[in-house]
Amino acid sequence: MVTPNDIATKDFKKVAVGYSPEEVDTFLDDIYEDYEKLYRESQNAKAKTEQTTEDTDRLRNLEKTLERTLTLAEAAAEETKEAAKAEAAQIIEKAKLERDEILSAARTKVYEMEQEIAALQNRYELMRARVKLLLYAEIELLDKNEILSEKETAEKETK
Repeated sequence: MVTPNDIATKDFKKVAVGYSPEEVDTFLDDIYEDYEKLYRESQNAKAKTEQTTEDTDRLRNLEKTLERTLTLAEAAAEETKEAAKAEAAQIIEKAKLERDEILSAARTKVYEMEQEIAALQNRYELMRARVKLLLYAEIELLDKNEILSEKETAEKETK
C-alpha cells in the first residue's frame, strides 16, 4: 500500500521531455488502487459508524423507554400496594364492625335469655309457693275432716 510519505518522496525519472509516462501511469495506478481500497474501507467504516450511531440512538431510546416503563411500573406497584393496604384496612374495619354487631347481638340475646330464665324462675317459685299453699290448705282440710270424722265417729259411738 502506498503511504502519504511514498507519494511525497516519489521521484520520477526525467526523460528528455519530462517524466517517464509508464512510471507515472504505474504510480498513478498504484495510488488509484490504494485510494479506491481506502475509499471503500472508509465508506464501510462510515456505514458501520452510522449503523453504530443508529444502534446507539435506538439503545438510548430503548433505555429511556425502559426507564419510563420502570418508573411507571414502580408507581403502579406503589398504587397497587397502597390500594391493597386501604382495602385490607377496610376489610379489617368491616370485620371489626361485624364482630361488634355479632357480640352486641349475642350479649342482647344472653340478656334476654337471662331475663327469661329469671322470669321462669320467678314463675316456678310462685307456682311452687301456690302448690305448697294448696297442699297446706289441703292438708289442713284433711286434718279438719279427720277431726270431724273422729268427732262424728266418737259421737256415733257415744250414741
